[in-house]
Amino acid sequence: MMQWRSTFSSLLRGGCTLALILFFANTHAQELNCNVTINAPKNQNVDPQVFRNMESFFREFLNGRKWTNDNYKDAERIRCNIIININEIPTEGEYRASAIIQSQRPVFNSNYNTTMLNLQDKSFDFAYSDLQNLDYNDNGFTSQITSLLAYYAYIILAYDYESFGKEGGTTYFQRALLLCNNVPANEKTKYKGWSQFDGGMSFTTGTINRFVLADNWLNPRYKDMRTAFYSYHLSGLDKLYTDAFQARASITSSLSILQKVNTDNPGLLPLRNFFIAKNAELINIYSKSDMAERTMIIQLLSTLDPINSDKYKQIGKN
Repeated sequence: MMQWRSTFSSLLRGGCTLALILFFANTHAQELNCNVTINAPKNQNVDPQVFRNMESFFREFLNGRKWTNDNYKDAERIRCNIIININEIPTEGEYRASAIIQSQRPVFNSNYNTTMLNLQDKSFDFAYSDLQNLDYNDNGFTSQITSLLAYYAYIILAYDYESFGKEGGTTYFQRALLLCNNVPANEKTKYKGWSQFDGGMSFTTGTINRFVLADNWLNPRYKDMRTAFYSYHLSGLDKLYTDAFQARASITSSLSILQKVNTDNPGLLPLRNFFIAKNAELINIYSKSDMAERTMIIQLLSTLDPINSDKYKQIGKN
């Protein structure tokens, strides 16, 4: 897996000098290159330095840990963002928050990065004391905040691996699900999103249930979704800049598979999140096709992603 990612990244960045390539060949880095942003209300009686410290500690937790057994080169690190919006501070050290989790993956033979994740978690509540050490291990529970950060680290990795190898994200979806199961019952009562029975999670807005997201990816019933996700990226996007016609055909085939999955399982959370991440990309891809293909794909995409059906009409106007 990592040999493929290494070759991919080197080719993708073909403008690098030989010296840089040799440098990266002997340099190992952690997997994530994650920027963390904390947006906090200014009218709270909290020193702004607390939030700057929070950003720094959360960023170091994500970027400084080794999340896989693979050796990443610096150029291979996954670009991602976690934007935490603090909505309320009911008591000192308790935060009511939401978060946006985003990640990208480079597309072969281009300077383009495709959006892999654009998730919204409206139940990103946590407790944290200024300058608190962030202890974590995969086999137990230490705190709500480290569980949240670790969960999304594994989801980011899972999506990335899933796009490079068929069912390649399995290990990381499993770790994310194990993490959900390790959260104690009293914590699940206090903090929503860890239990499959948590309500209030809306598919239409992109808000997620963390247990359901990981569990859906691992459910054999949705295996075809994983096949389509893999082929969309490796047989579609990664060939788009060398053979656009064949690449679009592969992407259309992937979407047709997703249509069957959607028909059998309407409202499936990973499918909804797929189109939140990809709708603008799909509009751009098919705006370059002939009118017959545009007409067909507008209908297909509008069926798969009715919330963005008005957006897909742009395909026929360009």
